[in-house]
Amino acid sequence: MPDWLTHSLIGWITGKIIKSDVALLVIGSLLPDIEKISVVDNWFGIHSEQFLAPFHTPAGAFLIGGLLALFFESPKKAFIPLSIGITTHFILDVFLFNSSGGLRLLFPFSWEGWQYDVISSGDDWITIIAIYAAAFVYIIYLYYTNLTSKNNM
Repeated sequence: MPDWLTHSLIGWITGKIIKSDVALLVIGSLLPDIEKISVVDNWFGIHSEQFLAPFHTPAGAFLIGGLLALFFESPKKAFIPLSIGITTHFILDVFLFNSSGGLRLLFPFSWEGWQYDVISSGDDWITIIAIYAAAFVYIIYLYYTNLTSKNNM
């Protein structure tokens, strides 16, 4: 199930592989799930699901990513890793089944969801694979960092 841990790990792995700003990429990979705030709101009797649902669409997520990028010294340089992270989020989500309607790719023109029905939202095997992949990438990263630091001496 692509949960926050899986989205974070895939964002981190992507950032390390493409040598981008890892922190912004991870934030971008979590950004579409800002709609999960509605779970906490429900405890207080506030029903914000309808308001927050558009943030889990490409249009809403990239809009929020663009607004977030404006807080940085170079918005263009911040928006690129945020966008890559958002993209990794939706790539994972499009493979889910038993999810909340799939990826609403054509929002605001249509609420129709798209999904490939490959990963059950209740399975944790994708998270386990992401953990092992992150460990592998980290070991390779350490190896090459150590190798380049020895060559520079």
